[in-house]
Amino acid sequence: MNNEEISLSASVTFVPEKSSLATVDHGDIHLTPNERRLLELILSGKCKKETIFEEIWLNQGMIVSESSYHQLIKMLRRKLQNAGLPGSIIKTIPRYGVVLAPCETQDSEVACPPPEEPDNASCPTPVDCPSLPAITAESMKTPSRQYGTLLAALCSLLIILPTLVVVCTADTPQAFQENLYVDGVMFHLSSLRSVDRQALARKRHALPAGINNVYIASNGPKVFVAQCEGELSQEGKCGYEYYSSY
Repeated sequence: MNNEEISLSASVTFVPEKSSLATVDHGDIHLTPNERRLLELILSGKCKKETIFEEIWLNQGMIVSESSYHQLIKMLRRKLQNAGLPGSIIKTIPRYGVVLAPCETQDSEVACPPPEEPDNASCPTPVDCPSLPAITAESMKTPSRQYGTLLAALCSLLIILPTLVVVCTADTPQAFQENLYVDGVMFHLSSLRSVDRQALARKRHALPAGINNVYIASNGPKVFVAQCEGELSQEGKCGYEYYSSY
């Protein structure tokens, strides 16, 4: 993403060059490098969990657990709230990643122009609400609360349905796409290029007792290894090693 300023609302602007949120009411709110990078990825549509892991950590030669991912999202939400935006502007979708949610107030609208006719404004949803029949004097006999409940249920369904389609149909690539099973231990590899199976076998026999998952990621001459009791994504107990061919 370039360094152009991005308006998040009428009173909040994201300034990548200064790594900050410029606000009218709260001054400038500083973002850490990882918070800034996460906001840039979300604004550019790169919202999948695996993409976020790769862009923020793996490309820097770091292997982190799910807790680091969720903690970063939590901290960015807090900064946005400090700037006057609703924390719900960033929504987490299980097994997919995060999305930029529709704005809920006019002050926090993101890429949503204000309605021309407030009395007939459409629902603030990712899709348009269907046309509804005009309410005549006869139909006013129906309790308004029941009518409002039906309308709210319909709009909620239209919000949830696109998300379910994305989650169910999205092809979610994994950070460790290759797996090799060696004598009771699963080796998770970012790539099979230059894999020495004999070296993996030696590595297997040198592992401490209890280790059943090994994660190996390479970045040029640098190789990072996580040895875990359980899976990395499930907060298993892990030990980390670093190698370099230099």
